[in-house]
Amino acid sequence: MKHSPIEPARLSWQESTPISDQFDDIYFNKDGGLAETDYVFLQGNNLKSRFSEFTGSHFTVAETGFGTGLNFLAARTLWLQHSHPGQCLHFISVEKHPLRRQDLKQALEQLPQLSDGAQQLIEQYPPELAGFHRLRFDEGRVQLTLMLGDADDCFPLLDAQVDAWFLDGFAPAKNPGMWTDTLFEAIARRSDQTTTFATFTAAGLVRRGLQAVGFDVKKVPGFGRKREMLIGHFNPTTEQKQAPIAAPWFQRPQPLKADATITIIGAGLAGLCTAWSLAQRGRQVRVLERSPQVASGGSGNRQGALYAKPTLEATKQSRLHLSGMLYSQRWLSQIDPDKTLWNNCGVLLSAQNGKVAQRFEQITSAGHIPDSLLKSLTAEQASDIAGLPIHNPALFFPDAGWVNPAELCRKLSAHPNIELLCNWPVETLEFNESEQCWNIIGKSQTLSSAVVVIASAADCLQFSQSNQLPLKPIRGQVNHAELPPDLPELKTVVCSDGYISPPLEGKYCFGATFDLRDTEAAIRDSDTQRNLDTLAVALPGLSNALSQLDLSEGRIGWRCASNDYLPLVGELPNEPAFIEQYAKLRRDARWQFDDQPPSRHNGLFVNAGHGSKGLITCPISGELLAAQICQEPLPLDREVCDAVDPSRFLVKNLIRQTI
Repeated sequence: MKHSPIEPARLSWQESTPISDQFDDIYFNKDGGLAETDYVFLQGNNLKSRFSEFTGSHFTVAETGFGTGLNFLAARTLWLQHSHPGQCLHFISVEKHPLRRQDLKQALEQLPQLSDGAQQLIEQYPPELAGFHRLRFDEGRVQLTLMLGDADDCFPLLDAQVDAWFLDGFAPAKNPGMWTDTLFEAIARRSDQTTTFATFTAAGLVRRGLQAVGFDVKKVPGFGRKREMLIGHFNPTTEQKQAPIAAPWFQRPQPLKADATITIIGAGLAGLCTAWSLAQRGRQVRVLERSPQVASGGSGNRQGALYAKPTLEATKQSRLHLSGMLYSQRWLSQIDPDKTLWNNCGVLLSAQNGKVAQRFEQITSAGHIPDSLLKSLTAEQASDIAGLPIHNPALFFPDAGWVNPAELCRKLSAHPNIELLCNWPVETLEFNESEQCWNIIGKSQTLSSAVVVIASAADCLQFSQSNQLPLKPIRGQVNHAELPPDLPELKTVVCSDGYISPPLEGKYCFGATFDLRDTEAAIRDSDTQRNLDTLAVALPGLSNALSQLDLSEGRIGWRCASNDYLPLVGELPNEPAFIEQYAKLRRDARWQFDDQPPSRHNGLFVNAGHGSKGLITCPISGELLAAQICQEPLPLDREVCDAVDPSRFLVKNLIRQTI
């Protein structure tokens, strides 16, 4: 996906009507905008009846131009009025030139009948960062996936089955660049025999483009002064058969029964975020934890920094981290609005030396991360924000902060649809062919489950189905300290090679060491000194003051990381069968395989390898797994989903001829 800097919409106002300066066209008519949306898109797709009669778990609408969000808000209102409890509306939209938050607020003030949804939208509205953004409305009954970027770039990376299309956007005569063959082909790939569309335009360019990819198109009277518009449904001929899937080994899992039992192994952040996302969908989830309580491993720290390490280019890893950070911020603000277990006090990234400071300048100059998300600061500006002297320039995430991961885990585990069983170590997993389920074998008990998610960090390696995964434990020590006398309290999280958070309950938490293949479980004085030395680079005064105090209190934990430092999220491959299926990759990495589903362990998933970034990757990964299991639109772009697929290492090794 191209990740060029996003150019926000430039608006003019004709009384209360917003007008695009880029396209010289109105977003909506103040007096008839909502009525037009109802006529063209809601009635054009017969949504009132379809919502009322819908019996599935989720209905998906996709749109080609988000604009002010008017169409989304109208569809949300109709859904809440006519759908049944427990069903979810997925609304997917793309926007190349998103409105700034203040412009969005001003535009939606003209539509007071949509104020409830508009307020939720404004509160969650993402910064101008290219990529996919998943927003939750109405406690999950409505989900918005807002893709910022060019439609030609975004829709091919969307993994979703669409029930109804809103083909909106500025008129083809004013915006011909959007109505391309690439877009129409992407629309067709995400449609089936029940998919409908409606569009305000009757332009030949649009009609011919839709017909060419398999839509039956009908002209009907348009809204108001507009003579005609187009509606229709997907009905491809055999000649319009779609092109083969580019990477068949990364296809999403096969559908599972809606009432399938779900068991998760591991009650840390990865496991409980997954459990919570499934529980929010009404699924009953059982969580097995070997220890007496949740968050007994790497998720058990008092505080962790909630931020993403910015990069010079928009890599797949940075896209995951930035999207995940923003998702975590929105998610935490909904599940804990009183901020009892987190705080968005901001995160300062202090440059350790001149080389890092130069790199910081390059990152901000590259422009792919907007100023509203990441700011460049002098040492003086950073000191003002931190409340303590900082001697180096810094980058600042104003809406990032810290989280108490142990308390977060406890809160997630209290969901009424989650059954938590502690002191339940799993020894082996066996697939029961006759029952088509997994036997989960403990020391004195065996449970069965149609779906199992292994989320037990490096302990994933104990199972024969997952022991090939390239996971490694990394020891980390954090220290706790009372507040030094005669020093102001730190007001924001400060990171360099390590981190320190503002005090929680009268204590600082700072660290952490990074030691591969180290199994020592005791606090070490040498590691305490390493943490002080790391802190001294960013906050020498605070480091010196803390060194005078008792630093015997702390915690040891083991991060779990993969070889490429991306998490592993998805259904596990059946290694021998998978290698046989794709053996021709050894000879030709571009071999054209058929579209047969990849050989996987049906119903056996993994969510592990989050390393030190679990606070920004676990919530979005839990949502990704829940969407895969429930066959919903995925919350991340296809390239990022493929990058975290646990099959990726087998594919790479086949191409490299190492297996």
